[in-house]
Amino acid sequence: MATGREITYSQFSESNPEDVFELSTVSIPQQVGSGEVLVRIKCSMVHPCDLGCASGLVNGIELPAIGGFEGLGVVEKVGADLRKLFSPGQRVHVSATHIFGNWKTWLGIWRDYAVLPSEALIPVPDDIEDDVAAQIFVNVLTPLAMVREMRLGPGDVLLQTAAGSVVGRVMIQLGKIFGFQTVNLVRRKETASELIETYDIGTVYVHNGFSGSAEFVNEEIRKELGNAPIKFAIDAVSGDVGRFCLEMLDPGGVIYFYGALSGNSRVPVDIVSDLCRDNKSVKGWSIQETWLRSTSDDTKQSHLDEIWNFLSTRKIVLPAIGTTFPMEKIRDAVIASRRPGKTGKVMLVCESL
Repeated sequence: MATGREITYSQFSESNPEDVFELSTVSIPQQVGSGEVLVRIKCSMVHPCDLGCASGLVNGIELPAIGGFEGLGVVEKVGADLRKLFSPGQRVHVSATHIFGNWKTWLGIWRDYAVLPSEALIPVPDDIEDDVAAQIFVNVLTPLAMVREMRLGPGDVLLQTAAGSVVGRVMIQLGKIFGFQTVNLVRRKETASELIETYDIGTVYVHNGFSGSAEFVNEEIRKELGNAPIKFAIDAVSGDVGRFCLEMLDPGGVIYFYGALSGNSRVPVDIVSDLCRDNKSVKGWSIQETWLRSTSDDTKQSHLDEIWNFLSTRKIVLPAIGTTFPMEKIRDAVIASRRPGKTGKVMLVCESL
């Protein structure tokens, strides 16, 4: 019987998630049932949310679990009821969750082959590269969904942290598409300079978490904006930087917290001064927990159609993948993905590709 590989974990580790993953050999399923598709996985991303899963910080994980949130695959076999929708050889984006319908369980896609429900698959247009299609859910759908939910448009100002991340870079490009202004925070001067050059934008602010940095950045941002209010903010860093963003919001503003890249998941919030007196709103946001569970299939498809169009017309251009690793080097891949100052995303590829 033909075999393939999969990367699993049977315990959680918040401090050292790279140590919980194991590579094993399994039989490749030979049959697919109604509503199912057998997919050969070509490549998959190593995202912060993948490490969050292995750290026990994501809902829906039942141990032992297969790692990996999203990637790109090729259809091998199709359930009889799906042959008008999918065909062998077709490229599809694969996800650990149901994109359409009701999200039932975490599936995991760090493996050579997977039998997946059709709701977890997105057909990929011919003109979209594999490495781009493999990351559309986390890195492109996340910022677009927030833009649509906030209803950002001309005249609006959005403050964002982690502007050098792929999500941050896509948000800068979405600002140009929809006409809103992004105020961008990064941790390093080198990243700030590169963003200014790459995207032809004004000042990018360096907030390194030190107390003196916050006051200086606050003054510089206010000088740039003049009387324009900051009514929207998104933060993927948390801790002191997240608190800074909350303070920068003008009365009536809203901040979405969608990550804790700093490792500190706590942001001090003053109920009286922040929320009651200044009427600011704080919202936790997750593409899988917040958006997938509350959004209609028609809206999801509309967002995906927009994404393919933006990528095809190069209104959105993703940065090149930084480093690729074979599946047996999963520990090295996870360590590389956590390294500060890395260039580009980390990707797992099948050895035979």
